[in-house]
Amino acid sequence: MQKAKGYQNLILGCCMAGIAMLFAFFFLYHTYIQDIIYEERLNQMEEITRQMFQNLEDVIDSHWDRVTEECNYLRDANIQTTDELCRHMKKKYELSAYADHKITLMAVDSEGGYYTESGSMGLFRDLDYFEESPEKISFVFDSMTDNQSKMVFLNRLPEPIYLQNGEKITTIRYYGIAQNMEQLNPYFSCDAYNGNNSVYILDDNGFKLFNSNQVELIKGHNVFSVLQNMKYLHDSSFKKTKTELEEKGCSYSNAILDGTEYFYGLKRMENAEWTLIFLVPAEYVATNTLKLVNFVTIFIVIFTVIVAVFVILGISFVMHRNQQEAIRVERENNAKLETMNTELRQAKLASEEAFQVAQEANRSKSSFLANMSHDIRTPMNAIIGMTSLIRYDASDKDKVIEYADKIDTSSQHLLGIINDVLDMSKIEAGKTVFKYSDFSIVDFIQELDTIFHSQIYEKKQTFTITKENIQHEWVNGDRVHLMQIFSNLLSNAIKYTQEGGEIQFLAEECGSNSSVYAKYRFLVSDNGMGMSADFQNTIFDAFTRAENSMTNKIQGTGLGMAITKNLVDSMGGTIDVESEPGQGSCFEIFMDLKIAEERSVSPASQAETDEQDGNILQGMRFLCAEDNEINAEILTELLKIEGAECTICENGEEILKAFEQSAPGDYDMILMDVQMPVMNGYEATRAIRRSSHELAKKIPIIAMTANAFSEDIQHSLAAGMNAHVSKPVEMKVLEKTIRNIKSGGGVPNRRSLNSNKWI
Repeated sequence: MQKAKGYQNLILGCCMAGIAMLFAFFFLYHTYIQDIIYEERLNQMEEITRQMFQNLEDVIDSHWDRVTEECNYLRDANIQTTDELCRHMKKKYELSAYADHKITLMAVDSEGGYYTESGSMGLFRDLDYFEESPEKISFVFDSMTDNQSKMVFLNRLPEPIYLQNGEKITTIRYYGIAQNMEQLNPYFSCDAYNGNNSVYILDDNGFKLFNSNQVELIKGHNVFSVLQNMKYLHDSSFKKTKTELEEKGCSYSNAILDGTEYFYGLKRMENAEWTLIFLVPAEYVATNTLKLVNFVTIFIVIFTVIVAVFVILGISFVMHRNQQEAIRVERENNAKLETMNTELRQAKLASEEAFQVAQEANRSKSSFLANMSHDIRTPMNAIIGMTSLIRYDASDKDKVIEYADKIDTSSQHLLGIINDVLDMSKIEAGKTVFKYSDFSIVDFIQELDTIFHSQIYEKKQTFTITKENIQHEWVNGDRVHLMQIFSNLLSNAIKYTQEGGEIQFLAEECGSNSSVYAKYRFLVSDNGMGMSADFQNTIFDAFTRAENSMTNKIQGTGLGMAITKNLVDSMGGTIDVESEPGQGSCFEIFMDLKIAEERSVSPASQAETDEQDGNILQGMRFLCAEDNEINAEILTELLKIEGAECTICENGEEILKAFEQSAPGDYDMILMDVQMPVMNGYEATRAIRRSSHELAKKIPIIAMTANAFSEDIQHSLAAGMNAHVSKPVEMKVLEKTIRNIKSGGGVPNRRSLNSNKWI
C-alpha cells in the first residue's frame, strides 16, 4: 500500500513538473519571445515600406525639378498679360504631354488667385501657406471644379511678374504645377500584404488629405485622434511614436482598434508638408514568422504532453494491483463529470437564450435609430426645398422672408425630433415626457401643409385640407408630439401613394359635454396601394412592414406606426385604420385637447409688440466663450446686427483670464459655452465665481450650449450660471433671457420647441 502511494506521489510529481515547464514556457513566450516577434514584425514592415517611401520621395523630388524647369521657361518668356500667361502655359502643357500624367500648370498671384493652362481661374480658400512668402510651397488642394484632390508644388519667383489683367495689374508671385492625387495610387500598392493595407496622406495636424484606393481601415477625418485613442502594446504609445517621428522622420508601432490589432508606419516627407501613414492588420504582417513560432510552440507543448503521458503510463503499469480501486474511482469521477456536463449544457442553453435576447434588443435599438430618418427627412425636405426657392427668388424680398419663416418652422420641428431622439433615457425606459403649451389648431394645420408641400409637389399629388366646425381654435397640448403623429401618417400616405394620387386631411371638432376639453376628429386618407386585412392587425407593432413587390422598394423599418400608436395612446386618444389593397388607406384619430384662452392676436403679432418695447441688446458688451470658429463668427455677426459687441475666447481658461484682467464696466454679461478644451464651461464658471474680481459674484453668466437636456440645464445652474440657452441660439430667446435676468424674474430653464413659452 505504501509502495502504491509512493507511485502516486511520483506521478503527481511528474505532472507538477510538466505543468511547471508549460507555465515557464508560456511565460517566456508571452514576454521575451513575443517582444522578439514584435520587433521582427516591425523590422519586416520597415523593410517593405522603405522602398515605397523612397519611391514617393523620388516622385516628389522629380516634381520639384519640373517646377524649377518651368519657372526658368517662364522667366525667359516675354509675357505682358494674363491671357498671354495662359497661352504660354497651354503651349508648355501640350509640348510636355502633361495631360497623360494629369498635371496642370499653375500660376498664383499676390491675392491667392490661381491661373491654369486651360484658362480657368480660381481662388485658394486657405492662404496660410502664403503668409510668410516661403520659397517653396507644397500642399493638397480640393478643386471645386472637378472634385479632385490635387497636390500643388509652387516656387516663389525671384522677381514678381506684373501682368495686365483687363483694367488692373496682376502680380504673379508663385509658379508651379498641380497633379491629381490619384496618380500616387500605383506607389501605394503593396503585394506583400495582398492589398489589405491602407495608405493616407495627412497634414501636420493629422487630418486626411488623401485616401489611397486601398481598403478603408481608419474612419473619421483626423487620423492622429484615432491613433491617440487606440490601445497600445509592448510598452508603446502614440506619444512615443509621434516623438520618434519628429526626431527621425519615420516611426513604426502597433495598436488595437475595435478589437483588431494593426501595424502602422508614419513617414514625414522631406520635400512636402505631408505625413504618410501605412496601416495593415497584424494578421498580414510577417505571417511566415508567426507560423514558424506557432509551429515550434505547438511542437514543444505536444512533446511535453507526450513525455508526461508516457511517464504516467509507465508508472501506472506497475500499479496493476490497484486497478480495481482506480476503476471504481474513475466511475465515480465519470458520474460527477456527467452531472457537471448536464449543468454546463443547461448553463450554455441559458447563456444562448440571454445572448439572443441581447441581440434582439440591440437590433431593435439599431432599427429605431435608423428609422429616425423617416421623421427627420420630412422637415429636412421642406428646408432644402425652401432654400432652393430662396435662390430662385432671391430678388423678391417678400418671398425670401416668407421662405425663411417656413424654413424656421421646419427647423424648429426638426430640432424637436432630434432632441427627443437624443434623450436615450426615454427610449430605454419606454417613457416620453410631454410638454404642453397653447397653440392654434389652424396654424398647426398650415404648418403641416408647409412641411409636406415639397414632397407632394414632387410626386404631382393632390393634398386637400378640410376644417369643419372648429369652434375652439386655441388648445393646450403637446404640439411637438402631435406634429410627429401627423407627420408619420402624412409621410406614409405620400410614400405609399402613386404619382398623381390624392391625399386628404380632415380636422373636425365634435360635440362634447365638457367645458374644459374639446373633442377633435382627424382623418388622414389616400387612394394609394392600401394594405391587406392581415397586415392591418399588425401595423401598429414595432418593426412591421407589408411585404410585397411594391412596398419592398420603399425604404423604412416599420417603426413609424408603432411610435404613432404609442403617442396617441399616451395622450389619451384612439387611432384606427381602414384599408383595402389597391383602394388606399384611411387613419382616424379621436383626441381630447384642453381648451386654451382665445387669442386676439397671433404669436407673430405679439412678437412684434415685444420688439416695440425696445432692443435690450443695443449697446451691450459681451464676453463670450466659443471654441468653434464658425459658431463664433455667427454669434459675433448676430450680436452686431442687434447693436451689441462681443469678445470671443476659445476656451474656459482664456475667458477666465480675460474676466480677471477686465475693469468693472468692460463687460455686461458672459455667454459661456460648455464643451471646450483646456477648461470647460462649468469649470470656468466656478473659477469666475471664486475669483477676487469685484464683479465675480454679480456678473450674469448665461450657458449657451448644444447640451439641451434637463440634466445639462441643472449642471449649468449648479455651476453658478444664471440661465441656460440651447443651441442653435435665437436672438429673440437670448433677448428674452437677458430681459428676464435684468428684471430680476425667475430664471427660465428650458424653451419648449415650436413655441415662445418657457417651461
